[in-house]
Amino acid sequence: MKNFWIYTALILSITSCQTVLENVPIPEIPQKAVVFGNIEVDGQYHSFRITKSKPILNASESNEYDVIMDADVTVSSGANTYTFTYSKVEELYEYLGKLNLTAGEAILQVVTPNLGTLTSTVEVPEAIGAFDLKVDSIVRDYEVQYNILFTFPARDVPQYFRLEGFTGYASDTFPAYATNEYFTNEENLDLPIKLKSSLYKWKDDQGGSADLFVNVTRISKEYHTYGKALQTYNPDNPFAEPRPLPNNITGGLGLFAITRTIRVKID
Repeated sequence: MKNFWIYTALILSITSCQTVLENVPIPEIPQKAVVFGNIEVDGQYHSFRITKSKPILNASESNEYDVIMDADVTVSSGANTYTFTYSKVEELYEYLGKLNLTAGEAILQVVTPNLGTLTSTVEVPEAIGAFDLKVDSIVRDYEVQYNILFTFPARDVPQYFRLEGFTGYASDTFPAYATNEYFTNEENLDLPIKLKSSLYKWKDDQGGSADLFVNVTRISKEYHTYGKALQTYNPDNPFAEPRPLPNNITGGLGLFAITRTIRVKID
């Protein structure tokens, strides 16, 4: 009988530690405009996607975001200002043609009717410059693996790059298997920066294969930080620790980037 009361007291003490919280207040976060866009210095087409942010506990099960269709979007560099127009088909703000971006900074300004004015100032990257390229290949029955190494000389300022592989025939290209990588030498400015990756292309039935290309892109620090964070970001995992993605938009959220890219054919 004594043991019975001990066990009962123990069970009651355990269960009494469980507290059910109901109607926990969640602070409301004001809705903000979200801007994502990249300008390729030598490109002929540029675009921005501008949407409204969603609350954490969103009642809608849709992954679609509300697009802002009536914003005024401009990019300024030196004495030049370029106005982007909204496309209902693409749901993007677009500019067709090359932007004359001068050395220094470029400024993005987005004026929305209800969510205020957003701005972002980024550095216009310089040209890619000289580099050394080494390629080793491993031929298998069904694929060819290319181990590539780009080496850029050391400089007294940090450098940031992205490598992206493509396979295809002539101008018809599509992303290569397993490649979209980010590099920097910000911790070793006195050493050359090395961009190392492995790319693959499949053989066809006749034993031939498509061409292999690599886009080498000089990016900003903000773009590098965002890209690295995105590689580890897993919004579909309920057990993952939540983390905010990097943001360089004043007055809102998102990323504005300017890049320079060269395409290298790997033989």
